[in-house]
This record gives sequence, C-alpha cells and structure tokens, in this order.
Amino acid sequence: MVSPLTDREKRRMWVLSVSGVLFLLTTLALVWALRALILPSIVGALGAYLCKPLLNRMKHRGVSNSLAIVILFAAFFLIIMLLSKQIQSIIPDNAGKLELRVRIQYRLNQKFSQILGIEDGGKGNMVYNMLGRDLLPMMDKVNSAIMLERDERKQFIRSYRLRFDDSFLEQKYFQYFLANVNADKERMGSRYGQPVDLDAASNLEADPSGANAKPATSTLTKIGSLISIWLAAPFVFLFLLLDEGEIKKNLVYLVPNRYFEMVLTVLDNVDDAIGKYLRGTMLECSLVGFTFFVCLWVVGFELKWALLIGLVAGISNAIPFVGPAIGLVVGMSYALVVENYEPLLPFIDPNSMILWVTISVLIAQGLDNAVFQPIVLGSAVSLHPLVVIIGVMGGSILLGLPGMLFAIPTIVVVKVVVGTLFSEMKSYRII
Repeated sequence: MVSPLTDREKRRMWVLSVSGVLFLLTTLALVWALRALILPSIVGALGAYLCKPLLNRMKHRGVSNSLAIVILFAAFFLIIMLLSKQIQSIIPDNAGKLELRVRIQYRLNQKFSQILGIEDGGKGNMVYNMLGRDLLPMMDKVNSAIMLERDERKQFIRSYRLRFDDSFLEQKYFQYFLANVNADKERMGSRYGQPVDLDAASNLEADPSGANAKPATSTLTKIGSLISIWLAAPFVFLFLLLDEGEIKKNLVYLVPNRYFEMVLTVLDNVDDAIGKYLRGTMLECSLVGFTFFVCLWVVGFELKWALLIGLVAGISNAIPFVGPAIGLVVGMSYALVVENYEPLLPFIDPNSMILWVTISVLIAQGLDNAVFQPIVLGSAVSLHPLVVIIGVMGGSILLGLPGMLFAIPTIVVVKVVVGTLFSEMKSYRII
C-alpha cells in the first residue's frame, strides 16, 4: 500500500512543478525572441557534432587537444567566411534586382513563344493549338507577377543612364526592357497605366544619386546584420568542441539516481542515431551536389555558377521530396538568364538548356536513389513517408526553409527519445 505524501513532499512537488512550468515558458519565450539565431546556432552545433570524430582521430594521432580544436575552428570559420563572401558577391543591389527581373521576363516570354511557335508573328504549332487557351492566361499571370511597376521602370531607366550615360538606349538588357514594356502594354491595354517618358525618367538633376542610394544602404545594412548573426555559428562550434562531457553531466545531474542509467541510455541512443543520420546525410548530399555540379559544368554552365548551384542542390537534397525541386528551379532560373553557354560535349544544344538542366537533375536523383542512399545512408533512419511529408510541411509553416531542412533530424531525435524512454520505463517497471 502506498503511503500518503507528507506536507514536505507535497510542497516539494508543487515547487518543482511550478518551477518547471516557468522554466519551460521562459525558455520558449527566449527561443522565439532569439529565433534569428536558431539557424546559425544549429549550423555551429552540427559542425561541432560532425567534427567530433575528427577531433578524436587527431588526438589519437598525437595532436594535442588545444591544437586540434584550433585547426578545426580555423577551418570552420574559414568555410563560413568564404560562403558568406560568395553569397554577398551574388546578392544584387536594387538596380541589379530590377535588371534580373527584366532579363527573366524577356527570356521566359522568348522561350514560351518558341515552344508554342508564335515567335515573330507565327500562327502557332500543335502545342499552341492543343494547350494555348490554358497556357496563355497562365503566362499572363506570370508576367503580371514579375513585370516592373511604373516607379520601378523609372528606377531602371535612371540606373542605366547612370551606368552608361548617353549610350544606355543601345544596351542589350535595355532593349529587353523596351520589349517587355511593349509586350506588357499590348497585353494589359488600358490597365497598363501611363507610359514612362524616357527623357523625364532618366533626368538625374532631380535625383543626382540615382535610384541606388537608398536601396544600396538598405542592402548593406541587411548584409551586415546577416554577418553579425552568423558570427554565432563559429562560437557555438568552438564551445561545443571544448566541451568534454560537461553538458551531458549536467543533464544527468538533474535526474534522480534511480533513473541515472535510463537517461544515459537515452542520450547514448540519441547520439548514435543522430550521428548516423547526420554523417550519412552529409555524405549523401555532398555526392548529389557534386554530381549536379559536374553535369551542369559539362552542359555549359560557368564553373563558379555550376559549383554554387550544385552546392544549393546538395544542401536542399536534405529536404525529402522538396530538395530536388529546389535544385531544378535554381538551375532553370540560371539557364533562363544566361546568354552564352560553352558545352563540353558537341551534341549539347545551348538552345535546349532547360532540358539539359532537367536531365542533370534526373541523373543526380537517379544516382541518389539507386546508389547514394542505399550505400551511404542505409537504414540509419526508418520513418514512414507520411511522417516525413507532414514533418517537412510542418517545418515549412513554422520556420520556413530552415524548418524544412531540420524537420527530419528533429523527428529522428524525438522518435529515438520517446522509443528509448518507453522501453527503459518498462524495464524499470515504471509503466
């Protein structure tokens, strides 16, 4: 028969319960307030976790613990800085974003007209006769979404006048702009608004700084803020590498002695499962990204852009189902914008670059499903496809792209913790 609780035990349970609830609420509030630091902190923690085996191997080979940590920290910090610099170099300013939209709209309409056979006043081909009624309204919506508004058209003209002086009308991308303006006016009719006067819009006396002064400052501010946030990643990486089990000891210290072994079992199982998943996924994504990079380079992409798109495709491959689509969209977007290609193989047609990007994605995903996943990842994670889909969608709703990226590792940890806890509680006859 269970003896009734004493007054002291009741007070203790009440204090512990209230303290636990307050601690949980405070933690959730802090996490929400500092949510911008979540992704850099996770990247730093994952880097430290993945580098732990390297640290142990270096120590076994006679390298001192301090020197090994310095080497790994320098390598991690260098990688973060190089990636930040590369990202900064491709982030366009306000004028660059407008030019990119102009180029995408022009090339998209050009490809669309070629596919339907209506370029240069053509009457259309079989695709136009079969699907034209459905595709044309859809293309109108796409054009309405990416076309430049009246103020943006003024900014575009001023930026070109600043860059090219009196020869701005002769520039190729400005010709794209004029073609887009005429097409938009023809498509929208009276809804298009007043046309932009080239002479008035390019007048620099009213705004000698042009259209770039304010947006440029805004972009620099955003980049500076991004860099300051991502500085958290190397420090999280360093402090977790310096940790020699203190975090684990503190977690175990909070648990009553009779549950000591149970908690250690949970931590060991989580460490084993997440280690297998992360290292396997990292190697798998690296192989997919490298395959995509090689394919894009062979079909004619510039080396640095093929490498960057391959990196994006490799990282996004960690997101089940969605990752390949991200790689496809990024590759197609670049294929639409770039004017000149230099294919390494003679039978590759530069005019069919979107098709070759699709083939590159299919090759990378085919190798991933047939070779990389079975050999590299193996059976490290066993999750039902429905759980994976709901997890990815839920992560997207809560945290956007970072939530999609880290949804599956979180589910793996929760699954291992819950499964091990129930198994151990049964062994200890708690349930």
